[in-house]
Amino acid sequence: MKKLLYLALIAHFTLCNTVSAQSQPVVVPSTISGVTVFLKGAEVQRTGFVTLKEGAQQVIFENLPQRINPQSIQVSGVGKFTILGVSHRINHLQPAGKTKEVAALEDSLRLLNENMIQQEAALTVIREEQDMLKANRYIGGANTGVKLIDIKAFADYFSAQMGVLSKRMVSTQAGVRALKKRVERIEKQLKELQQQPQTPTSEIVMDITAPAATKATLTASYLTYDAGWTPAYDLRSAEVHQPVKLIYKAYAHQSTGEAWTAVKPVFSTGNPTLNQTKPTLMPWYLSFHEEVVVIGYGTSRRKNLTGGVKEPQAETLFEVAETPAQTAADYTRVNESQTNVEFIVDVPYTIVSDGQEHAVELATHTLPAKYEYHAVRKLEKDVFLIAKITGWESLNLLSGQANLFFEDKYVGKSYIETRQTEDTLTLSLGRDKNITVTRIRKKDFSEKQFLGNNVTETREWELTVHNKKKQPATITLEDQVPVSTDKEIKVEAMEISGAQHDLPTGKLTWRLELKPSESRSMTVKYTVKHPKNRKVVLE
Repeated sequence: MKKLLYLALIAHFTLCNTVSAQSQPVVVPSTISGVTVFLKGAEVQRTGFVTLKEGAQQVIFENLPQRINPQSIQVSGVGKFTILGVSHRINHLQPAGKTKEVAALEDSLRLLNENMIQQEAALTVIREEQDMLKANRYIGGANTGVKLIDIKAFADYFSAQMGVLSKRMVSTQAGVRALKKRVERIEKQLKELQQQPQTPTSEIVMDITAPAATKATLTASYLTYDAGWTPAYDLRSAEVHQPVKLIYKAYAHQSTGEAWTAVKPVFSTGNPTLNQTKPTLMPWYLSFHEEVVVIGYGTSRRKNLTGGVKEPQAETLFEVAETPAQTAADYTRVNESQTNVEFIVDVPYTIVSDGQEHAVELATHTLPAKYEYHAVRKLEKDVFLIAKITGWESLNLLSGQANLFFEDKYVGKSYIETRQTEDTLTLSLGRDKNITVTRIRKKDFSEKQFLGNNVTETREWELTVHNKKKQPATITLEDQVPVSTDKEIKVEAMEISGAQHDLPTGKLTWRLELKPSESRSMTVKYTVKHPKNRKVVLE
């Protein structure tokens, strides 16, 4: 009986120890193995390796950012085991690690303190050398005489050595004071940073069972909203009559709390933050418009009972064709799906968690362009070079800022609006001083004539375009004739020198082909008739 009881106790303790061992979670170190950056948000993939024991157990990926979407967590693995469940939790006892700034300041502080210790040691050596000189400044003995020349030589030596040591001491003390000031500044900055509240980390907990001990590879992915990317472009033109090179860039940013170190990022045109539910069109009921006057304590206001329905804007899908490039875009592959486009970059990038923008080149396209000059001399004395780019609409680019370069010089910024309906993208490449336009008012033909109750005013302008370039130039020149908005004001264009006249707006347009060193003049003459007791402002 005692033997049976003894065996039962041994079995009980063995079972308890087995359960306790199985219930102890296994913390697995994991590293970021992939990042997919969306226009808003990013999906981060982490991978870890672990040796699983037989039976049920918990495996934890720790030190993850706090702000991740628990519903987005997906776990997979390679090995003979079964994933029973996945959960997410916040770990308030283990805050996020030091920031890059704090680590750098601590390294600087350590180096400064080591340098200051060396300088203090040098001061000690200098003091000991001075004490040794002072202790041996008496030469000779009580019964031994000293020659005058020996006294003079030792005095010179003592003076020189004490001077050298004094200079070394002054220089070293100045260095110590400078080091102390730098240490004080860094300690203040560290104190300020360390006083900031520490952010908790989070963990992914996986319940796993294995039929036998085995090695396993675990992969977990999750969505964080503290990241994203914006499209941007470089538009480069070497000279007129040359195509335009369009460089497609992604400006990525993230403040997740963890650095994406040496990862090959994927940039997606998707946006998981948008509502993915198809909108439902409700009936639009019409009724008579009524106003209700609300009276209260001497005040009144009108309330509009007619409601408006705002039509939902459809989400545009963008697809970018793969085009050979000459820079980092050489290592980018394009994957097009039914709903978005992914740019897979096969070059490792490091994007730190600083919230700053980090540029990554995605693709390069060479597009045909037609160059011409535009001038509106009435508003601006300079002539502007315009590039009209075609073929861009087939790329389905995203709207974004563009940096403009012409003849290897930066000329400014523009904006590519991809939702426009025109098939030609018009960009201004800056001012060209080699084409001039003058606009002179001819006073002989600017007059007033009074007839009865009306007055007729005449204006005449002469516009002259001069091409000082060594090659032909196409110039579009604009001016205008006023447009009347009152039936008592009559406007008549007398002379427009063959310009295209848009009557509703009064705009005049000349399209000129000028040879090198050629000039051409145009005349704009019009009359305005109005009642003489009414004032009309003319230029």
